[in-house]
Amino acid sequence: MPVSREQRIRQYLDLVTGGDGTESVLANMDATADVTVEAIALGDDGKTEAARESARTGLENLARGAEVAPEQLADVEAIIIPALRPVYDIKDGTFTTLTFDGTPTPGHSLWTKLTSDAALKQRIEKALPAIGRIELLWNTNIPYGGTGFVVGRNLLMTNRHVAQIFASGLGDRNLQFINGRAAGIDFKRDSAAGHVFKILNIRMIHPYWDMAILEVEGLPEYVTPLSLAVTDARDLLRQEVVAIGYPAFDNRNPEDVQSDIMRSRFQVKRLQPGMLQGAFDTDSFGKIVNAATHDCSTLGGNSGSALLDLATGEIAGLHFAGRYLERNYAVPTGVLARDQRVVDLGLNFKGATGGSNDWGAWWNKADNASPAEGVNLVDVGGVKPIPGVVTQTPPSGGVVVSPGGSVTFEVPLRITVSLGAAPGHEVTTESVDLEAAKPTPPGGAFVPKTIADYAGYDGYDEKFLSGGTKLAPIVVPMPDATDPSVLAPLRDGGTQLDYQNFSLKMHAKRRLALFTASNVTEESNLREPEKGRNYSRAGLFSERWFPDLRLDDKYQIPDVFYTKDQGAFDKGHIVRRDDVAWGKTFELLLKGNVCSFHVTNCSPQVDGYNRSDSGEKNWGDLENHVLSEAASERLCVFAGPILADDDRIFSGKGPKGTSLRAPVPRRFWKVVVARVNDGLASYGFVLEQDLSDTELEFTVAEEFIGAMYPLSEISEMTGVSFDQSLIDADQYETVRGAEIALRAGSRKRRKKG
Repeated sequence: MPVSREQRIRQYLDLVTGGDGTESVLANMDATADVTVEAIALGDDGKTEAARESARTGLENLARGAEVAPEQLADVEAIIIPALRPVYDIKDGTFTTLTFDGTPTPGHSLWTKLTSDAALKQRIEKALPAIGRIELLWNTNIPYGGTGFVVGRNLLMTNRHVAQIFASGLGDRNLQFINGRAAGIDFKRDSAAGHVFKILNIRMIHPYWDMAILEVEGLPEYVTPLSLAVTDARDLLRQEVVAIGYPAFDNRNPEDVQSDIMRSRFQVKRLQPGMLQGAFDTDSFGKIVNAATHDCSTLGGNSGSALLDLATGEIAGLHFAGRYLERNYAVPTGVLARDQRVVDLGLNFKGATGGSNDWGAWWNKADNASPAEGVNLVDVGGVKPIPGVVTQTPPSGGVVVSPGGSVTFEVPLRITVSLGAAPGHEVTTESVDLEAAKPTPPGGAFVPKTIADYAGYDGYDEKFLSGGTKLAPIVVPMPDATDPSVLAPLRDGGTQLDYQNFSLKMHAKRRLALFTASNVTEESNLREPEKGRNYSRAGLFSERWFPDLRLDDKYQIPDVFYTKDQGAFDKGHIVRRDDVAWGKTFELLLKGNVCSFHVTNCSPQVDGYNRSDSGEKNWGDLENHVLSEAASERLCVFAGPILADDDRIFSGKGPKGTSLRAPVPRRFWKVVVARVNDGLASYGFVLEQDLSDTELEFTVAEEFIGAMYPLSEISEMTGVSFDQSLIDADQYETVRGAEIALRAGSRKRRKKG
């Protein structure tokens, strides 16, 4: 049930005032509002007194439960909220409240001590030089990724979701930079740019918490590591803290409110005071985590900000997410102190470390994950592995030199020879894995030979997101054609083709899928259900495409059109092969893999367009980005070509030596739906091939053009209708959506109207 604006303001006021809510604010109305009233007064003759009175009336109505007019709510937000949780300028190593025409304004009485208490101010200023802005050196449109701070000798802490803008991999091995995506950190970036220190290595991308550790080139002596608290921030209810970072314009917040708070200056270093508010469950990278919460006035660019405990001067948490007028979330440094792999990196924890944690299974999953495509396992390009970790299973025929000095090779028996373990660490060795020698059933055995062979396939499941989480059941309805008459009929009636883990409906005239609907998961027990099997692309199928026997040939483009096209096209999966290659058994996984090679799931795409192994200039990894904002490892994905009337015609080969002329889509769409803590989140994208004619074939521009679109506009363009629940869950206007677009390398399309 959506929470009204009035309810959110009431709940926020209760949060920041410790339950005293509007009555407490009314009692201190003048002190609370004076600062922001002065802000509104500049260049706005006579409006401030009226705004303050409007806010007072709104607060009184809130206190007694009466109806509050929209303009009164706006004035409450614009005056009271920024004053209760103000923002301070940071410049030249110190900080002041935000200025008007060069004159600092007095702060709210709750926070005047930040500047009046010399010892407290010095404690804060000591931390400022070690906190900087993560620079995306390749990206001229969005040159920053978030905030980072020094936590060890030449070591930075930031968010996992920030690091994954320019790095791939998970855990503390097989980590690498994405090709062409260099990054750095600027510790100044207050009034002007400072020196950018290059990030050299990715030391850790934590598999459970939204945290990453980066190694930066040699830092000067004045940039000293910050002290990390070992006390759990979740236990420090209403402890005063300051968030220090680089807030950016955040479209989840009212534009006028945040412009007033930030004086319309974003992406520069700021200090934002508030309080810790205990523990709260939130969604993060396919799971629910019990995070620390706080109520500082953070915005989107604050990702990676340090939460400094005013009482101790230690860093209590790493800010990673927030909801406007609700709460903000942080990784408690105290729980990181209980992760030995984090401790072994040499972070500056202030006190005793060690103890138990409950995310060992996530480390095991990261250890057993396949390395990124193209990574040299013997020398991972500057990544410094941590000694003593469990030996990794190599790909078929590969050789792995593991941390601790063991060598693994496969011939096809997998053999590990220990060359000597690092002192103080245990190295796991394996003699012979006989399971690895089992032959893999040929994928061709699951190619349907008759219509009867399609019986029993589990197509798209609308209740799929109800599994994999303890949250309440939820339904994700499959889309449908706005005009059902365009759909191709099946030989035995109906229009829906069900395959293993996905379904689709065909456009009769264009002979392509109007849309596909697939269930996608990253759950390890479904991705690799049986030990000893070969789950590589080569081990699953020989990549032979074939028609669907349930559909007349005139409604599907044959494989020969793609294989004899003089190299013009890639046979592009609409539903990714890897997305539906999962199941409770290896046989079910293989069926999903094989089903994806039906020509009904194919569309002409320029070579490399939808390949996730390159990780850039395509949308193959979009699902991976969405999982970062999800409460489970499951997704529902809808996709298809945009079948426009002006698509260009390509003349190719048809069956039995005939010719075939087919319009080639130049744009494709994808909608990804995730489970989040408060319901559903849907994300819509459109990607263009930007095709142009040459004598023999189509070619693609140097970069693909990707954009985030509202689902309502995708529906208009495609003739595909989405259930209202998905329209309501559209993240186009939210911080979730903005961050996903950034990480996916997509621009955000300007909304119509």
